[in-house]
Amino acid sequence: MNKNNINEIPNDKNLYTKILQKNPNNYEALLKLGLIDIKENKYSNAKDKFNKLIQINEKKYEAYLNLSNLFYLEGDIVKANNILKNYINNIEENVEIINSLAINFLNSNDFKNLETHIAKYINNHESHILCYLKGFVLLQDDKIYESESFFKKSMKINTGFWNNYDFLLKLYEKQSRLEDFKNLIKTAKKIFKKNIKISYYESLYLFRKKKYKDALDILANKENKKNFLSSLSNSNLADYLHLLSRVYEKLGFYDESYKLALNRNKIILNFNENKIFKKETILNTITTYKKFFKNNKPIFKRTFCGIDHSNLTFIIGFPRSGTTLLDTILRSHSKTLVLEEKPYLLNIRHNFYKNHQLPDILNISENEKIQMQKKYINSFEYKADKIIIDKYPLNLIELGFIKTIFPKSKIVLAIRHPLDCIISCVMTSFKMNEAMVNFEDEKTTAHFYNECFDLLFKYFKFYKIDYLEVKYEKVISNFKNEINDLLKYLNLDFEESINSFHKTAMLREQINTPSYDQVTQPIYTSSINRYKNFNEIKNIKDRVNYWIKTFSY
Repeated sequence: MNKNNINEIPNDKNLYTKILQKNPNNYEALLKLGLIDIKENKYSNAKDKFNKLIQINEKKYEAYLNLSNLFYLEGDIVKANNILKNYINNIEENVEIINSLAINFLNSNDFKNLETHIAKYINNHESHILCYLKGFVLLQDDKIYESESFFKKSMKINTGFWNNYDFLLKLYEKQSRLEDFKNLIKTAKKIFKKNIKISYYESLYLFRKKKYKDALDILANKENKKNFLSSLSNSNLADYLHLLSRVYEKLGFYDESYKLALNRNKIILNFNENKIFKKETILNTITTYKKFFKNNKPIFKRTFCGIDHSNLTFIIGFPRSGTTLLDTILRSHSKTLVLEEKPYLLNIRHNFYKNHQLPDILNISENEKIQMQKKYINSFEYKADKIIIDKYPLNLIELGFIKTIFPKSKIVLAIRHPLDCIISCVMTSFKMNEAMVNFEDEKTTAHFYNECFDLLFKYFKFYKIDYLEVKYEKVISNFKNEINDLLKYLNLDFEESINSFHKTAMLREQINTPSYDQVTQPIYTSSINRYKNFNEIKNIKDRVNYWIKTFSY
């Protein structure tokens, strides 16, 4: 979140200098010259001016605020924050200073201090910034409806603060609250007449309503396209290209759609926060696992189970293989507790390997196993009378750890045609991590697919795993039989609510996967054999032919 008012300062040094010649203590003129110094990167000169301003009037907040901003620009966050804290504690609780300190906490990812700061001042001051940030913090904790109320409160205080509209529009679309989405677009359009992002949301609404041609008319309009490409940030540009790619695909322009997706992937991979992720990181982990489980023999004598976990099921699969669909269907059953897609298991795994090497996995003591089992169960609201479903697709890479710690857990493997999986991964806009960076194009995705399943089948052999394979295509074409087999495997009876699973999905606060707008619809067939629309898939068919045959496609 930016605090950038510097560029709005007129660069009229002569005017302000003349004013100071007549009155050396003119606060406004000296302040403006200090801001011009910052624009010209003359930070030392700016500091001198702001310190002089404090001597002229130690109670006015502007000098403290800009001196703090200057230290923040230089990277001295502690000093920047202390200037603001001292002002609040020793002079007054000025709302501009309070807001600025909150923004500093946000921009430095200091969420603990941010939450404390908001709680201390939000009820004492009518601040749209504090209400907005409270909504933001609640959103990070998946408290969706609570966050909405604070965004609305912030909006009421300051109708011209765009961030509130931006967050709420994203929220309504992700929740498939399309009527609210449409109404907020209309409201925002009256206030932010020149904001090109409104046009993006208008086209997104039309896309969700399946009015693809109308959506394209907005996105590809010559003037709009120019504005989209020139005025959007990289993040917003990625969103624009993603939506345009989806629209083109729906209209049958597959080559254009694919090129846009590749362009979007390059932009996303180039975000500063994503440059830390390297394809090799997870690929090297997979290689290490494959060698280890190939060269070691399982020790079945010591498969003690620890605490009872016979009600625990892991749904695994390659991304875009139908795991979210299975999650949503099972969520409709009264006897299941389906966990949100969070790395509950991975957190336990990471803690284990902080103090252990890979070979230690075959020699875990009973007490150590029980402690890890309890830590996992305590990480969510465990219910002993429910079937616990942990759906985290790429847990398949950690299946060895899963079957070591939870030997009695059930495994459901979601399968979809390998080529459909691969093309869908390339075409999807993922939040980046060490796995998702492998979805840059069809070649990197195919390689990652091969590595994942090669490892998976080594696990199956090593642990002699009894698992259930659920094919996406069979769920679509023969829903009742396929889901009955799944329920039988989980020792569950069929319930009528299963047939209207998409209605259950509509009631969720938010679905945090790329499939959020698909699982709220009844079963549809258009995603089967999707790969046949894309010429690029020919480049990698031979690379995954082994898996096409293995899964009988």
